[in-house]
Amino acid sequence: MMKRTVLSLLSATLLLGATASHANTPAYVDSKEYKVLLDPTRFASNPSSAAATLLHDVSVRLSALAFDKTISGSFSAGDRDTLAYYDTPHSCSLMSRGYTVRTRAGDHNDIQFKFRHADEELAYWTDVSGAGKNKETKLETDVTPGSLVLAHSTKQDATTTPTTVSALIKQFPGASALSDISTAGLSPVAGVTVTQQEYDGPESDIGQSVAEFTLTLWYVNGASTPALAELSFRVEADADNYFTTPVLTRSQTLNKAIGSIGNGWNIANDGGKTSWLYAYKSSTYPNGFCN
Repeated sequence: MMKRTVLSLLSATLLLGATASHANTPAYVDSKEYKVLLDPTRFASNPSSAAATLLHDVSVRLSALAFDKTISGSFSAGDRDTLAYYDTPHSCSLMSRGYTVRTRAGDHNDIQFKFRHADEELAYWTDVSGAGKNKETKLETDVTPGSLVLAHSTKQDATTTPTTVSALIKQFPGASALSDISTAGLSPVAGVTVTQQEYDGPESDIGQSVAEFTLTLWYVNGASTPALAELSFRVEADADNYFTTPVLTRSQTLNKAIGSIGNGWNIANDGGKTSWLYAYKSSTYPNGFCN
């Protein structure tokens, strides 16, 4: 999808004036992702069975909310990868400035450099460019029950894992904003790796777009039971209409449903997977990675 610059949007507004007042302003984002953390113990013994029960309970909740669409399909095991996030130990200099670095190996083999901020223009204009092969840059809205941020990221083929900020800048020139700490070392956040198992399949036709659901389980350092569970759905922007009012309205109903499923699914922590990992206390960092 072609991106609209701030200047082009301003020009279009001035030219169209009142005649376009009825239309939604084209958004910068490629997609919106709504997500919520769940009780991971529900998936300890039989994740597939628990996923089916979860989907049923979400559908019941949607009926109570008078949702005018349905969810079709069922969860089945999808991509499985080993993840590691990298930052500066005891200071978390990248996260404190809004950046994260993540490597992924398994069904995917890539490295991602991301900037997150609540301000849409700041997120859009912050450079996250990469210098590797098969680069893919996107801007999306991340919505959790307690926050909304814009995430601007580039992922590319993984070559070597950066052990310093200087090495990160070589792979992602956009990281040059971190040049003042170029000599700082990078280590796995919390000193752990995460096995990520995704389950996908369910979707809901919500008008000019489709809400695609994913259940994500995180297993820390090869554990047999998940330490984190997340339910999310993604809505892609339509190339012509972007996000129409019916799509946005139905997305909010879906968001309300997954944020209050009932039957003990939801937990109080609503910060998302990355925040959860940064707060994780391991044997290597018993007081937390950032302390």
